[in-house]
Amino acid sequence: MSGIEQTTPTREPLFVDDVRNYLRLDDDVEETLIVSLIVAARNWAENYTGRAFITRTVSQYLDGFIEVDNRLWEGWRTGPNIVNYQNFIELAAAPVISVTHVKYFTDDNTENTWAASNYHIDTIRTPSRIALRDGGSFPSDLRSVNGLKIVFEAGYGASPLNVPEAIKMAMMQYCTFMYEHRGDGDGSSTISPPKLLTQLLQPYQIMRFSSTPYSNILRSGIG
Repeated sequence: MSGIEQTTPTREPLFVDDVRNYLRLDDDVEETLIVSLIVAARNWAENYTGRAFITRTVSQYLDGFIEVDNRLWEGWRTGPNIVNYQNFIELAAAPVISVTHVKYFTDDNTENTWAASNYHIDTIRTPSRIALRDGGSFPSDLRSVNGLKIVFEAGYGASPLNVPEAIKMAMMQYCTFMYEHRGDGDGSSTISPPKLLTQLLQPYQIMRFSSTPYSNILRSGIG
């Protein structure tokens, strides 16, 4: 299992005035309400897609490396019991800009840097991954919990202008949905956003079919 931490983006993917105009709100509508709608829309869209929109720093923790499944043996065999590990680690957010460093912790909580000469960074593939080089080796003697820490930069850029238009349109629609349905519901039923939102975000949703130590949490995004 693993977990992630992330810094708060320096700004939101939507401009307040653009949302105000889209909702056809008067100028006297307080800005804090609009900002709250935008933040909620970003959290929802990032969780749905598994992506970071505005660039931020992500720290991903792993308990260890995933073992490669072996076929079930019958009978007896002799020789050393060798554990083989998957030769790559998927990164928990996209798009990945760069990997800052990979740290690992031994049982006595000593922090060490895993040398970059051991791995490649594959940012072409989505989700991006850290792949073991030929001749590279994984660190050993990791502590049992959060033994590995990967720090990387993820996002489309520092400005809303860098975020794909379809994502921003889905966020606008989500802001509209929340504004129009504020106060609705009596707690006995769930009011779902219109399907248009998921259709706009579908091309950006990261689908993960591999078995990784953190596959369960990634299905709910990075928030």
